[in-house]
Amino acid sequence: MDIPISRFFVTLLACLVLSATYSQKMNGISVNGEQYKPNFEGFSHLANSNANWVSVQAFCFVNSPSSGVDFNRQNFWYSQTTEGIKMYIKNAKKYNFKVFLKPHTITQYEGVWSGTFGCTNKKDWKNLEETYSKYILNLAKIAQDYNVEAFSIGVEIDNFIYKRKSYFTSLINSVREIYKGKITYCANWDGIAKIPFWNQLDFIGIDSYFTISKEKTPNLADCKKKLKPIKSMLYSLSRRHKKKIVFTEFGFQSRDYTGFNPWSWEKNKQTPTNLRAQEISYKAILETFWKEDWFLGGFSWKWHLDYSKSGGNYDNSYTPQNKPAEKVISDFYLKF
Repeated sequence: MDIPISRFFVTLLACLVLSATYSQKMNGISVNGEQYKPNFEGFSHLANSNANWVSVQAFCFVNSPSSGVDFNRQNFWYSQTTEGIKMYIKNAKKYNFKVFLKPHTITQYEGVWSGTFGCTNKKDWKNLEETYSKYILNLAKIAQDYNVEAFSIGVEIDNFIYKRKSYFTSLINSVREIYKGKITYCANWDGIAKIPFWNQLDFIGIDSYFTISKEKTPNLADCKKKLKPIKSMLYSLSRRHKKKIVFTEFGFQSRDYTGFNPWSWEKNKQTPTNLRAQEISYKAILETFWKEDWFLGGFSWKWHLDYSKSGGNYDNSYTPQNKPAEKVISDFYLKF
């Protein structure tokens, strides 16, 4: 049977659009959660970054090895309530962003980081697992109800995962019963090898804070040289598991020595501002990874909705807003 010419071209156009949609990188920005309800019109400024995805963070808290997790705290930060999470997602969608929902775990007892916390007896492990499941499955339902495109089962809780492998295998299955979008886990940059279930997920998520320079102001060529073995390692990881890789976080403070241990923000609050260092470090990451077909994209850390009061020439924080790094990101995202 002959196909009318008009229908043929409509079908061809639809195929081309679909192909373009799936070939485009996840050009992402991590939206900062605020203490008070923000003006969500700030998403309009974010659109100028040429990002097509945003990540929304949902936090839970662990007060002790026996406490389990606590979430949806009332009289706390607006962005960490269930209502706030929904509104961030809803307004991101309003401005045509795809959404990645990330559940962060914050430990609130001294000297213990989320990547190393755990329990010492069966009772406490059971309580931790039960409360964590309640938290994750609640978020999975929100993700499904609000058409969130990607969802993580956790962020930088590598020791918890390593110690309770069978629990997380079961949790992934439970999430898939509720949520039909793409699922990942956000491994810390140094914990990638500990994750036993990459094959169960849709892509490999890495919070990418690798050291790329030890210089006060990095040199672009030197940063790229430092990234070569990291790139090779990640390529091998992608091939081994037949999964694409996403930097579920990546970023640099605008300070001296920003390429060295870029995760170490608390120790560097007083380090002198260096906008050029941030700019070069971003260029190195973007130019090294975005052109690779096994690399799906990433989420710059991070962006405040109150644009006019964020970043600037005297700010040494992670945000690229109102700094040279912002133009680096927007120009690069436009190409991909």
